[in-house]
Amino acid sequence: IKTIVIDPGHGGLEKGAEGASGTLEKDITLAISQKLKFIIERNLAFRVVLTRDKDIDVSLDNRAALANNNKATLFLSIHANGSYQHKAEGAETFFLSLNATDEETRKLAYLENKSAELEGQITGENVDEIKMILWDMAQSAYIKQSSQLAELIQRELNIALAIENRGIKQAPFKVLTGVACPAVLVEVAFISNPDEEKKLVDEVFQERVAQAIYRGLVRYIRLYS
Repeated sequence: IKTIVIDPGHGGLEKGAEGASGTLEKDITLAISQKLKFIIERNLAFRVVLTRDKDIDVSLDNRAALANNNKATLFLSIHANGSYQHKAEGAETFFLSLNATDEETRKLAYLENKSAELEGQITGENVDEIKMILWDMAQSAYIKQSSQLAELIQRELNIALAIENRGIKQAPFKVLTGVACPAVLVEVAFISNPDEEKKLVDEVFQERVAQAIYRGLVRYIRLYS
């Protein structure tokens, strides 16, 4: 039985982004991830593993190690976006690259990578590590597959949430660097946008997000089945 690993972003002391009303990214990502796990297990013959199933700290390295130890076929990291531009809205889906698509994406990657065990930007040894892993992934066609998975998930999110297409992007997210399978990071909405923050705490909206990610996942699986 093949395994899908779902990674609810942040957790424990790492609360992630915070909305104006106090909504925490770590809580939203866990709720959506649990819903997505249930949908996949109900409909597909896949085993689903969460990198965390409660509000606990899990290092970025350990999230990747958990995926590899479980011989993951796919890795999905779930997040809620944050921006100083409070009107920023919509979903974005990312796959791994040494270089960010744009300056805004670079800043986002920096914030997501900045955790208790990682201080400062990805430089020096970390750059060498990413280059090595990117090379290895490229040899295994993971970059192409990750791009396809990101595109299909983003398309379904755009349809389900009736939002402007922010497109798929590339960024050096550390949580994706050590995963030995196609891997994407999904920013489901902007918790920094008051309107989207209200949606994120709504279980109906969370379910719509999970269903959209699931449909993108199914479309991807059909390409390789």
